[in-house]
Amino acid sequence: MKRLYVLLNLLTVLSSANTGSHSLCSVATFIIGETPFPEFTVLMMLDDIIVSYYDSDKQKTVMRVDRMINDEEQDFSDLIFGALHKEMQKRAHLLKQHFNCSNGVHVEQRLECCELLSNNVQGQMKMIDAFNGLSGFVMDYNIHQHSLHTDVKWPIGFDTLKYEYHKALYLHFLQPTCTTALHILLKDLRNYALRKVKPRVRLMKKLNSRSGGARLTCLATGFYPRHINMTLLKDGQGIPEHLITVKDRLPNGDGTYQMRKTLEISEEELQQKHNYTCTAMHLIQDNKMDVYWEMLLADDRPGPNITIIAISALFVCVIAPTAAFLIWKRRRAASQASSQTDYSATSTTEQ
Repeated sequence: MKRLYVLLNLLTVLSSANTGSHSLCSVATFIIGETPFPEFTVLMMLDDIIVSYYDSDKQKTVMRVDRMINDEEQDFSDLIFGALHKEMQKRAHLLKQHFNCSNGVHVEQRLECCELLSNNVQGQMKMIDAFNGLSGFVMDYNIHQHSLHTDVKWPIGFDTLKYEYHKALYLHFLQPTCTTALHILLKDLRNYALRKVKPRVRLMKKLNSRSGGARLTCLATGFYPRHINMTLLKDGQGIPEHLITVKDRLPNGDGTYQMRKTLEISEEELQQKHNYTCTAMHLIQDNKMDVYWEMLLADDRPGPNITIIAISALFVCVIAPTAAFLIWKRRRAASQASSQTDYSATSTTEQ
């Protein structure tokens, strides 16, 4: 059922495209075939918050946030979702025949979003239809230019008459209805949707005893909203993107997000002295946060000579046990202190 999440991924891209903007989206799913899920479901999402849920089994809109839905809103949403159910059912079976699909599970999804920009100006309204994970029908409506861009790859008749109908539908019904609902939800859910939580940033080094290299990871976690910029620098200079592995924003269990960037450092690179910096910029911050890690020169240490060899026996027998005990106490105290900070650098060794 991996296809069920295709449009949710598109929603993530859309809702994070403009920093400080907000979106209201419906994600509708129609399933052909036997599954444990209802045949038809709709999720209403304010940014990344699931506001309400509708399915064809209950045929009733259920709020998923601390907000009541009145009778008028219930009747209106049930009417809209009921009509959408019939439309997607018809299209899903048409596409199944067109693509000559065999029996089994097939999924049609529709994502429809309106957007409110950071300056409180209406943005685009977008609709995407996908069947079995492949997008085949896209409409972009620009309210300021009163223009409708369409990209139709499916066997769906879309002549001039239908084009003008949909343009008028967006202008007089879909855009104002969606934007009004977006304003209402932002007001009613402002304590949650408009909250800001500062990220905790760590720069971690993990040594690899087998390769002789190391892995440097910048992790930002516990932040909201999801918009964040992270940069790894070496000696104050940018590192080419193809050398960095990026794990995009992932949700935490408490409604916040995390993101990490990782750089593999070769054994040769470890022989040179570099300062690595992790920079994070978030909406809640006035200034960027920098976390540093200085890679010490391996070849700064003096090479073996007669003097070192002569005193090695004394070191192993007398000095080493005492030094090991003092180092253990110092590391334990430092570990306890660093665990209480938000922004830190850590080091481990991979065996």
